[in-house]
Amino acid sequence: MVKRVIIIDDDPISNLVSETMMRKNDFAEELKVFLEPAEALNYFQSEYNWNNGPPDYIFLDVQMPEISGWDFMKRYINIHECAQEKPHIIMLSANFNPEDEAKARNHPMVRELITKPVNGFILERLK
Repeated sequence: MVKRVIIIDDDPISNLVSETMMRKNDFAEELKVFLEPAEALNYFQSEYNWNNGPPDYIFLDVQMPEISGWDFMKRYINIHECAQEKPHIIMLSANFNPEDEAKARNHPMVRELITKPVNGFILERLK
C-alpha cells in the first residue's frame, strides 16, 4: 500500500472508477480526488504538506479543458522543489495517442502513461 495518491480528472465517472479500484485494492492510505486541475494546483500551493515529499502518485488525465495534464505539470513542478524529486505522475488517457506516449516517455516527472480505466493489474504493478 502506498501512502498518498491524488487523482485529477475532469470526468466524474473516470474518477469514480479510479477511486473505487484503489479502495477495493487497498492501494493508498490517503486518497484525494479533483475534477478541476486548478483546484488541485491550489491544494498543492496552500494545503498540501510538502514535509513528507510529493505524493506517491498523481493520476493525471492528459486531456482536460482549460488546463491539460501537460499544462498542469508545468505549473505543478514550480510549486515546490520537492515536486521534482521523483517520477510520480501517472498520465491517464481515454485513447492511445502516439504523441502523448512519446511525451510521457521523455518527461522526467512521468512514470508512465496508461489508457483508462485504472484497473487492479495496473495498481498491483504500482504498489
